[in-house]
Amino acid sequence: MGSATINLPTIHLDTTLTDLYKLADPSTAHLRLGFVLCGVNSAIALTPSFPRNKKYLYQDSPFNNIPPAELKDAAASLTITELQRSIALKYLSLIPQRDAFITGGPHTPTIFFNVSPGSALQEAHDRHEAEATIAVLSPEQRPKLVFCSGPAEIPVKELGIDRLAVKVMLDDLERKGYPLVVNQETQWFLNSKAGLAKSGLPTPRAEVVDVEGLVPPLAGGECCEVCRAEDDVVGKGGMRFVPAGCKGARGRWVGEQMKRIVEKVDARQVPFVFKTQQTFGGAGTWVVSDEEKKRELVKKLMDDETGVLRKLLSQVTAKNQQMKPGSVVLSEMVRDPVGDYGVTFLVRKGGEATFLAASEQMINEDNAWIGSTINYARQERLKEKFEGIMRQTAEWVGKHGYIGPVGIDVLETKDIPKDELVQGNGISSADGEKTAQYIVDLNVRTSGSLALPLLKGHFTSRGMTCASSFSTTLRGSRKQFMETWREEFETGRMLIMAWYEDNTGNEEKEVESIGDVVVGGKDEKDLQDLMKRVRESTEEVTF
Repeated sequence: MGSATINLPTIHLDTTLTDLYKLADPSTAHLRLGFVLCGVNSAIALTPSFPRNKKYLYQDSPFNNIPPAELKDAAASLTITELQRSIALKYLSLIPQRDAFITGGPHTPTIFFNVSPGSALQEAHDRHEAEATIAVLSPEQRPKLVFCSGPAEIPVKELGIDRLAVKVMLDDLERKGYPLVVNQETQWFLNSKAGLAKSGLPTPRAEVVDVEGLVPPLAGGECCEVCRAEDDVVGKGGMRFVPAGCKGARGRWVGEQMKRIVEKVDARQVPFVFKTQQTFGGAGTWVVSDEEKKRELVKKLMDDETGVLRKLLSQVTAKNQQMKPGSVVLSEMVRDPVGDYGVTFLVRKGGEATFLAASEQMINEDNAWIGSTINYARQERLKEKFEGIMRQTAEWVGKHGYIGPVGIDVLETKDIPKDELVQGNGISSADGEKTAQYIVDLNVRTSGSLALPLLKGHFTSRGMTCASSFSTTLRGSRKQFMETWREEFETGRMLIMAWYEDNTGNEEKEVESIGDVVVGGKDEKDLQDLMKRVRESTEEVTF
């Protein structure tokens, strides 16, 4: 499995996503679910068959950081550019592989989209990489992998899929009218930062700055001379961008909204946190700790070449105005946290919660954050600690009709607000000491760490009480990586949840790989030592 010379143990998950959805709503347990677990980009089409999102906007790193000129060049290209390919490898292969690992058995279709549709060689490679990853699963838990050119080509009827469960919203899913477990606008709203800020859940106090109106429609199909060249790339998969030199109504509207937002930022007392409405992959959040950081944020927001505000506001149209995608959130910073947790649970029909896991941050000898870990021995105590805040969150998302996995990032402090009901601050006494809990992020979807609780039996049966997952980038193949860590793989201490080998083209045998790996340890120190050794052997590890 994966290598003829390495004897890999068979992985048996404690449960699967398919089983969890049946638990969430037993009345629909007979329906056949399909899963769409890819990422999405709102700046540029990933492939000719995978267009950018225009309605359901996400501010990921490419959206925030890549200059419009570079996006325009990529959109105008007749071939898939290096920029598009680098995003597609992660969003169309790595992320869906990671979640497909836990979806369920051969009767569970899990949808993948080809990185380079139309290339038989590339399509075969896409399939090989995904199949090599799930080959370690027990046969009854290996999902049915289905590859399509794009979201508009999912063979729902042919596969007998009754409903699709999705990770993030894709415009084409709505356009095609596919049957979904949860309404797309609802799920987008539940993941929005403004939605959390206004939810009444235990969150830091926040101010939501809404956009007034939308980008004015083009009168007679044109705005001004400056805009004409920019609009030429829209039909080629590019992002409509109102340039700084626009003299028409669109330029005036964008300028006015930018001014409103920046004035709010200028007036805000530090420290605070600035967030755009929808983030993906950890982007879209700025921690403003002092006045210097505030000046840096304002400069970034106002920058006409790369500024996220001009990009974001340019996408507010009649199709998405009601969702308020251009809103931003200014929230208080949680001071002196004594705990930083990621809590994962299942929301069942009616808003009831089933605890899955709570992970904790890892600190090394230099007091630096290096990742998150799950300690299986502490889960019952942590379940009790977060029972209240978990129940509140499940009730809120449940009343909007959501069922499925949810993750919340929680900061805990010993400083109890004078008014314990202010902004719904959660209060816990589970450890015999009264603490306040604040939800600082809410992910109403599958998360990268969701596999950890489902691998409890795998690790604890081998004498390991802790586990962690991380991403790695390295020069070399899957086989070479596994050879390097042969003992860890053969003993079940390390496993691959996602992997993609990409030929760089410099040399025939030179390969660059990206992967998602899970490791286990006898205790936190043992786990930390292994993670450190992996970091030292690879070019980059992000946690």
